[in-house]
Amino acid sequence: MSNRTDNSRISGFDLARGLAILGMVLVNFDVVLSYGHKDPDLLRTIVSACTGRASALFVTLAGIGMILLGKRAVLFKRALFLVVAGYAWQLFWTGDILHYYAFYVAIGALCLSLGPLTLGVLAAASIGIFMLLMGTLDYGTGWNWTTLEYPEFWTPRGQLRNLFFNGFHPLFPWLAFLFTGMALGKLEIGRAKVRRLALVGSVLIFIGAQMLSDHFGSVEDTRGFMLQIKEWYKAPDSLYGLGSMPPGPFYMLSAGASAVFVICVCLEVGATRIGQRLAAPLITCGQMAFTLYLAHVLALFFLLAPLLEWFQEHGDLNRTGTMALVFSGAMAFNVLAVLGSLLWKRRYDRGPIEFLMRRITG
Repeated sequence: MSNRTDNSRISGFDLARGLAILGMVLVNFDVVLSYGHKDPDLLRTIVSACTGRASALFVTLAGIGMILLGKRAVLFKRALFLVVAGYAWQLFWTGDILHYYAFYVAIGALCLSLGPLTLGVLAAASIGIFMLLMGTLDYGTGWNWTTLEYPEFWTPRGQLRNLFFNGFHPLFPWLAFLFTGMALGKLEIGRAKVRRLALVGSVLIFIGAQMLSDHFGSVEDTRGFMLQIKEWYKAPDSLYGLGSMPPGPFYMLSAGASAVFVICVCLEVGATRIGQRLAAPLITCGQMAFTLYLAHVLALFFLLAPLLEWFQEHGDLNRTGTMALVFSGAMAFNVLAVLGSLLWKRRYDRGPIEFLMRRITG
């Protein structure tokens, strides 16, 4: 497969990446500032629809992008760049995905020459290994679920456990998203026939995952009450549900299918001139996703968090108001991200962090 792509395919991938970063902003603002708040229902439903799926879309796109790039040496350099940046950023933002992303890229580079069938088998194996680990290890080890903190993160044992098994985006089973993206890249998903078959397949898998999740998740949990509270992640509705923690098999199928669906739709939009024009602001966002990812964390901790704290101290801000403020803050950031990206791209070809990474890694 050629390393070069036409503009319509690049636009489609950038559009999907733009949607992913905007969805990730919403999810991260919610996790940090309104974790556990359920009201109002509409806002909670919107956030829940993005939770665990925006990140899955990012990783799937990474797999496709690696195949399109096709340069193992460059990928290893970028993995090194990301591991340094990611662990440095982890000191500031404990929900960071960059250090996981570094290992995805390194492993993907090693698998660059594999065919789509082998990559599909590896995706399934990643999910299977996670389920085996769930049966032998305690998923809750290292976590403070009340605060969503991982006190053992910087210990050798805690780091290995977090990276491979029970972190926010552990290699098992999240490598399945990467391998799926790489398989799609090998199959040339940019071609109309391939992406339309993938689109139909993704819908069928999404529906099947929902049905299987409803069936297996409804099995009665016969454990004792205290065990159900302490090890909630072993309950059928958690392990076989569609939540991202723990990332059970039906979540992986559902999130993977939704990622493929979004990519296919974005490719359809990007394949037409009118689609590219209408989606141009989001396409530009996708081209600056790395920069916007770092920027949203700074805005979260230095702007919105202090603002929320002020409202809680000086106003009558109930749980519904908290959720509404967080949602409004995320939407405001996203609007500014779109406008800022458009203004930046008028003068520069790449975002500042994208430029830095290209300059260092090639």
